[in-house]
Amino acid sequence: MLGIQGLFFRFAAMFFIVFVTVHPLSVKAQPTKGYETIAADCGKEIITYCSKVLPGGDRVVACLIAFEDKVSPRCRLTAYIYSGALSNRMKQLRVMVKICDSDILQYCSKLIAGGGRIFDCLKANKATLLDECREGIRNFEVQLKD
Repeated sequence: MLGIQGLFFRFAAMFFIVFVTVHPLSVKAQPTKGYETIAADCGKEIITYCSKVLPGGDRVVACLIAFEDKVSPRCRLTAYIYSGALSNRMKQLRVMVKICDSDILQYCSKLIAGGGRIFDCLKANKATLLDECREGIRNFEVQLKD
Protein backbone atom coordinates (compact mmCIF):
# COMPACT_ATOMS: atom_id res chain seq x y z
CA MET A 1 0.00 0.00 0.00
CA LEU A 2 1.32 3.42 -0.98
CA GLY A 3 0.24 5.53 1.95
CA ILE A 4 -1.23 8.97 1.58
CA GLN A 5 2.07 10.73 0.74
CA GLY A 6 2.94 8.19 -1.97
CA LEU A 7 -0.57 8.43 -3.38
CA PHE A 8 -0.42 12.21 -3.49
CA PHE A 9 3.07 12.21 -5.04
CA ARG A 10 1.88 9.90 -7.83
CA PHE A 11 -1.22 12.02 -8.31
CA ALA A 12 0.85 15.20 -8.37
CA ALA A 13 3.29 13.87 -10.95
CA MET A 14 0.57 12.52 -13.23
CA PHE A 15 -1.62 15.58 -12.79
CA PHE A 16 1.23 17.93 -13.53
CA ILE A 17 2.37 16.20 -16.70
CA VAL A 18 -1.13 15.95 -18.09
CA PHE A 19 -2.10 19.46 -16.96
CA VAL A 20 0.97 21.12 -18.42
CA THR A 21 0.66 19.25 -21.73
CA VAL A 22 -3.04 19.82 -22.38
CA HIS A 23 -4.53 22.51 -20.16
CA PRO A 24 -5.22 25.86 -21.86
CA LEU A 25 -3.75 27.89 -18.99
CA SER A 26 -0.33 26.51 -19.84
CA VAL A 27 -0.32 27.95 -23.37
CA LYS A 28 2.45 30.43 -24.07
CA ALA A 29 3.03 32.41 -27.21
CA GLN A 30 6.79 31.81 -27.25
CA PRO A 31 8.41 28.37 -27.55
CA THR A 32 10.39 27.05 -24.61
CA LYS A 33 13.90 28.46 -24.28
CA GLY A 34 16.22 25.95 -25.91
CA TYR A 35 13.47 24.54 -28.10
CA GLU A 36 15.88 24.38 -31.06
CA THR A 37 18.20 22.12 -29.05
CA ILE A 38 15.30 19.97 -27.90
CA ALA A 39 14.05 19.72 -31.48
CA ALA A 40 17.53 18.76 -32.72
CA ASP A 41 18.17 16.15 -30.01
CA CYS A 42 14.61 14.81 -29.83
CA GLY A 43 13.13 15.38 -33.29
CA LYS A 44 12.20 11.74 -33.87
CA GLU A 45 10.76 11.36 -30.36
CA ILE A 46 8.75 14.58 -30.67
CA ILE A 47 7.20 13.33 -33.90
CA THR A 48 6.53 9.87 -32.43
CA TYR A 49 5.25 10.80 -28.96
CA CYS A 50 4.57 14.52 -28.76
CA SER A 51 3.43 15.65 -32.22
CA LYS A 52 0.08 16.90 -30.91
CA VAL A 53 1.67 19.00 -28.15
CA LEU A 54 1.73 22.74 -28.83
CA PRO A 55 5.28 24.05 -28.30
CA GLY A 56 5.80 26.51 -25.45
CA GLY A 57 5.20 26.54 -21.74
CA ASP A 58 7.55 23.55 -21.38
CA ARG A 59 4.82 21.26 -22.72
CA VAL A 60 7.13 19.43 -25.15
CA VAL A 61 9.67 18.88 -22.36
CA ALA A 62 6.91 17.52 -20.10
CA CYS A 63 5.75 15.21 -22.86
CA LEU A 64 9.26 13.88 -23.48
CA ILE A 65 9.76 13.28 -19.76
CA ALA A 66 6.43 11.44 -19.66
CA PHE A 67 7.88 9.09 -22.29
CA GLU A 68 11.35 8.93 -20.74
CA ASP A 69 11.34 5.13 -20.87
CA LYS A 70 10.89 5.25 -24.66
CA VAL A 71 13.10 8.14 -25.79
CA SER A 72 16.82 7.94 -26.62
CA PRO A 73 19.36 8.63 -23.88
CA ARG A 74 20.45 11.85 -25.64
CA CYS A 75 16.85 13.08 -25.85
CA ARG A 76 16.19 12.12 -22.22
CA LEU A 77 19.26 14.08 -21.07
CA THR A 78 18.30 17.12 -23.15
CA ALA A 79 14.75 17.04 -21.79
CA TYR A 80 16.04 16.93 -18.21
CA ILE A 81 18.52 19.74 -18.86
CA TYR A 82 15.63 21.97 -20.00
CA SER A 83 13.23 20.86 -17.29
CA GLY A 84 14.13 23.50 -14.68
CA ALA A 85 10.82 25.36 -15.07
CA LEU A 86 9.00 22.05 -14.73
CA SER A 87 10.79 21.43 -11.46
CA ASN A 88 9.58 24.78 -10.11
CA ARG A 89 6.02 24.08 -11.24
CA MET A 90 6.19 20.59 -9.71
CA LYS A 91 7.14 22.17 -6.36
CA GLN A 92 4.16 24.51 -6.67
CA LEU A 93 1.90 21.58 -7.48
CA ARG A 94 3.13 19.64 -4.44
CA VAL A 95 2.27 22.65 -2.27
CA MET A 96 -1.22 22.83 -3.79
CA VAL A 97 -1.78 19.08 -3.36
CA LYS A 98 -0.67 19.27 0.27
CA ILE A 99 -2.97 22.23 0.92
CA CYS A 100 -5.90 20.54 -0.86
CA ASP A 101 -5.36 16.97 0.35
CA SER A 102 -8.50 16.80 2.48
CA ASP A 103 -10.61 18.35 -0.30
CA ILE A 104 -9.16 15.92 -2.85
CA LEU A 105 -10.02 13.02 -0.57
CA GLN A 106 -13.49 14.35 0.14
CA TYR A 107 -14.57 15.30 -3.38
CA CYS A 108 -12.29 13.63 -5.89
CA SER A 109 -11.03 10.35 -4.41
CA LYS A 110 -13.12 8.17 -6.73
CA LEU A 111 -11.68 9.74 -9.87
CA ILE A 112 -8.80 8.27 -11.81
CA ALA A 113 -5.95 10.77 -11.80
CA GLY A 114 -4.91 12.13 -15.18
CA GLY A 115 -6.34 14.28 -17.90
CA GLY A 116 -6.91 17.14 -15.47
CA ARG A 117 -9.85 15.31 -13.82
CA ILE A 118 -8.75 15.99 -10.23
CA PHE A 119 -8.09 19.66 -10.95
CA ASP A 120 -11.46 19.96 -12.73
CA CYS A 121 -13.12 18.25 -9.75
CA LEU A 122 -11.58 20.75 -7.35
CA LYS A 123 -12.69 23.64 -9.53
CA ALA A 124 -16.22 22.18 -9.79
CA ASN A 125 -16.38 22.05 -5.99
CA LYS A 126 -14.70 25.43 -5.49
CA ALA A 127 -17.56 26.87 -3.46
CA THR A 128 -17.21 24.16 -0.79
CA LEU A 129 -13.42 23.85 -0.67
CA LEU A 130 -11.38 25.02 2.26
CA ASP A 131 -10.24 28.62 1.87
CA GLU A 132 -6.58 27.53 1.74
CA CYS A 133 -7.31 25.13 -1.11
CA ARG A 134 -9.18 27.76 -3.12
CA GLU A 135 -6.23 30.10 -2.67
CA GLY A 136 -3.80 27.32 -3.59
CA ILE A 137 -5.69 26.68 -6.82
CA ARG A 138 -5.68 30.40 -7.63
CA ASN A 139 -1.94 30.64 -6.98
CA PHE A 140 -1.22 27.56 -9.09
CA GLU A 141 -3.23 28.93 -12.00
CA VAL A 142 -1.32 32.23 -11.81
CA GLN A 143 2.01 30.38 -11.79
CA LEU A 144 1.03 28.38 -14.88
CA LYS A 145 0.45 31.62 -16.77
CA ASP A 146 4.03 32.77 -16.08
